[in-house]
Amino acid sequence: MFISATLVCAVVGFAAGLVLRVPIDRLVTTASGRAAATWQPERPATAEGPAPVPRPPVVLAVPGSPGMAALGALTGGVFALLAWRLGPGLDLLAFLLLAAAGVVLAMVDLRTLRLPDSVIGVLLLAGLTLLGIEALALDDFEAYARALLGAFVLAAYHFALAVFRRGSLGLGDVKLAAVLGLHLSWLGWDVLAAGAFLSFAGAASAAIVLLATRRAQWDTALPFGPWMLVGALGAVLCGEQLVAAYVGW
Repeated sequence: MFISATLVCAVVGFAAGLVLRVPIDRLVTTASGRAAATWQPERPATAEGPAPVPRPPVVLAVPGSPGMAALGALTGGVFALLAWRLGPGLDLLAFLLLAAAGVVLAMVDLRTLRLPDSVIGVLLLAGLTLLGIEALALDDFEAYARALLGAFVLAAYHFALAVFRRGSLGLGDVKLAAVLGLHLSWLGWDVLAAGAFLSFAGAASAAIVLLATRRAQWDTALPFGPWMLVGALGAVLCGEQLVAAYVGW
């Protein structure tokens, strides 16, 4: 039955991925319009003369979103991995919703450097609700309290980085950190720590490769949301093992 549940989740994930192209394109259009509206290419002249015209931020060029089949395969694969790792339960449903929305968020962030509040807000509400019901069903309020604390801790950490290292992170990354902290801490502190480490390690590695291949410059704005999501997935799958190996090394 466990294998069949994994296969069912894979099929459901593939079907869900087929329809993700529409919300991705809509959110990209909306986010791109807002970004264009907030950037001001001109400033008034000063006593010293006309102010220089600032150039728009350099953003890594990313092609259009993948086709429907690619999105379906990606979402179906993630669904299958989560079902294999977590097994049946409302917490699995919470993680599957996070996976589907995570694909949308990653694609939008890659193309616009923005993480839509509407998607993150729904994810946070759904996670709080589903994990809360699961805690009631299992009579495990310790896990739910840990999840709430983990959401606060990870969001506070990312907020501190956003404040003290301006330009490194955006508020969208901070809000996504709260969602990921909620879900990862539900599984344990080791999973939360592994998720945070993997996200920063992945982003740093990607930046080094892009700089080395001259596909990016030092002032190129790079999306961090996709790496947060990839790191979270890696932590769910093998976070406990990674932390145990590190502690025992």
